Amino acid sequence: MLHDALAAHRDQVMRAWVSLVQGTIAPESMPTIELVDHVPKFLDEVIADLRAAAGEPAAAGSAPGETARGHGEQRLRLGFSLDAVVREYGALRDAIIATALAVEIAPSFAELHCVFSSTITGIARAVSEYSRQRDAEQQRLHNEHIAFIAHELRNPLASAMMAHEVLSSQGHIPPDIRPAVALSRGLASMRDLIDHALSIARSASGIELHRERVELAQLLAEVELVAEAEAEVRGVRLHAHREQDTTLEVDRRLLCSALNNLVRNAVKYTAPGTDVEIRSRLDGTHLVIEIEDACGGLPPGKIEAAFAPFVRLNTRETGSGLGLAIAKQAIEAHGGTIRVQNLPDKGCIFVVELPISASTI
Repeated sequence: MLHDALAAHRDQVMRAWVSLVQGTIAPESMPTIELVDHVPKFLDEVIADLRAAAGEPAAAGSAPGETARGHGEQRLRLGFSLDAVVREYGALRDAIIATALAVEIAPSFAELHCVFSSTITGIARAVSEYSRQRDAEQQRLHNEHIAFIAHELRNPLASAMMAHEVLSSQGHIPPDIRPAVALSRGLASMRDLIDHALSIARSASGIELHRERVELAQLLAEVELVAEAEAEVRGVRLHAHREQDTTLEVDRRLLCSALNNLVRNAVKYTAPGTDVEIRSRLDGTHLVIEIEDACGGLPPGKIEAAFAPFVRLNTRETGSGLGLAIAKQAIEAHGGTIRVQNLPDKGCIFVVELPISASTI
């Protein structure tokens, strides 16, 4: 039986595997103890699979293929490519078959199928863990990068806000004219956005919500007020419609930021002389907020990428392409969803749904 032959010649299998791997898949300079780490245990799991397939009781131990997860994580730390991880398991399969033939054991079709199946399982689990750990590391580096940029933006922004306050206090900027109000709100929004970016980057679990009770009517009024000055400059009319009021238990700052991004985005792309509609209603277990604009509709392929970072829906306007991505992140942190409906040759509707369970009607 193949499992008996592999158990009896286990060291021979490992030597054959090392000869296949070292200098081709793995560097020749890598210590053997690091190179073979996890592999002997995985070989034992293959042998256990063969015993189980033959109807014999398997030895106690971890589930077949489970060792491959640790192997994938270790290979990432050692700098192996994903291709190299996959080829390592192919080399182990070849070493098993070569050893069997060397000791004059002809594996049956069922035994070969079992070896191949176990190897594929190992590849899948190793690749999955490798990818998960790699993505987590990339996210960590991304958060560090965002935190660095946000931190560096704080100083010039603080200088700008201080200069604005000085000019206002000396009467150089009349506080009641709309451009002055828009400037003040814009600086405050930038400060909030930078603080928001820092808080996300510093939180290991993503966005940390600080819920408070907020009246829906008050929330929408604030959103409308923020976009009002820009709408007037662009010749766009804002209209808010609310079917029913409710008290929400939400992170006020985050939700305001998300809705502000959506409404200001609508104002930005809407044709002059047309309307932006902000509608809200209760729909069963959800609060639905719709922002409809008159941008003329989305170009082909833009719906799918609407909420991806750095994607701008219309190249006629400048911008970072982060507004919709930030809005999506904030809405999903509340357990909600956001989507866009295209109205060809007319505009589009951004639909936000928030669970009623997070609010008190």
